[in-house]
Amino acid sequence: MRKIDEIIIHCSATPLGWMKGKSIEAQRDEIRRWHKAKNWNDIGYHKVLGRGGDVAMGRPDQKAGAHVRGHNPYSLGICLIGTAKSKDQKFEENFTPAQEKRLRHEIAEWRKKYPSITKVSGHNEYANKACPGFNVLEWYNKKPAPKKSWWAVILSLFISYKPHQ
Repeated sequence: MRKIDEIIIHCSATPLGWMKGKSIEAQRDEIRRWHKAKNWNDIGYHKVLGRGGDVAMGRPDQKAGAHVRGHNPYSLGICLIGTAKSKDQKFEENFTPAQEKRLRHEIAEWRKKYPSITKVSGHNEYANKACPGFNVLEWYNKKPAPKKSWWAVILSLFISYKPHQ
């Protein structure tokens, strides 16, 4: 059993609409084909996350990935379908709310499964690349806005109501 202490986030560097209408498994298989064309034995990532929030398994967790040189033996890699123009963009400029929700879920599940995980990072922290196109630490530390119940929305409207005089 290998020790896993880091999750590294990537992007597929594919244009908007890439393989639109195809399943996440078909998208994963295409990325796998690219990686095997480089003489890798499999896809480099452990999971691939689609624009609709769907996920496909890549390599098994217990197999080292092929996604960041020097970090593969102790990390898990997850690839978001989408692109990155620069390191300085915001998550929402290239990825969907469904991807954000699912990515946070996948990170939380991995952290429960592997308590030794102490770091969540982006590929751009280890290579001169834009991938995944945002500052992962900044994004990860930003808590998602809490969802308001319908009752809280009605109450806030009632409280803010000012009749015409």
